[in-house]
Amino acid sequence: MSACSDTHQGGGPGYITGEGVVEQIPVADRVPLPTLQGATLDGGSFDSRDHAGTLLVVNVWGSWCPPCRKEAPGLRRGWEETRNQGVQFVGIDVRDNDAAAIAYERRFKITYPSITTADSGPALLALGSILPANAIPSTVVVDRDGKVAARVIGGTTYLTLRDLVDDVLAEANRG
Repeated sequence: MSACSDTHQGGGPGYITGEGVVEQIPVADRVPLPTLQGATLDGGSFDSRDHAGTLLVVNVWGSWCPPCRKEAPGLRRGWEETRNQGVQFVGIDVRDNDAAAIAYERRFKITYPSITTADSGPALLALGSILPANAIPSTVVVDRDGKVAARVIGGTTYLTLRDLVDDVLAEANRG
C-alpha cells in the first residue's frame, strides 16, 4: 500500500494515510452500527445499545499485532482527550488470550473497555458489512445517531483519529 501522509489533507472517501485506508462516509450514506456486545477484559460487559446518543469509537486489535501496538498510544491519547466530550471508545480483542490482552492494556495504559476474544466472534460478525473479516487493526467512528461515520482499515494514527472524531463532533454541534 502506498502512503500519502500521516494525516488526511481535506479528507474524502478512500484516502490513504501512512498506516491504512481511511473512509469518511457522507451523512446520507451512513448505515447503522449493528449491536456490539460481550464480556470485557476488565470483568464487565459492553453493549453498544447502552451508548445510544454517544459518539463511539470501535477499535479491532490483538496483542500479537505489531500495527496494533504502534497505534495503541494514539488511541489512548484520543480516548483521554475526548471522553469528557461524550466520546466512548471500545476495543474488540481478537485471536488472543485474556492474559496477553490484559498485559497489552497495562503496557499501553488502555483504560477504555475491550470485548474479550471469547466474545469477539459475534462482534466481528456484526461488523461484517462494515469491515473486512481480517482487517486487524481497524477502527470505526460511529456518530451520535448510531451510524458509521468513518472507518480506518489498517492502523491509524493519533492525528487521523482526532481528525475523524473532531469532524463527527463538529457535525453534532452544527445539528
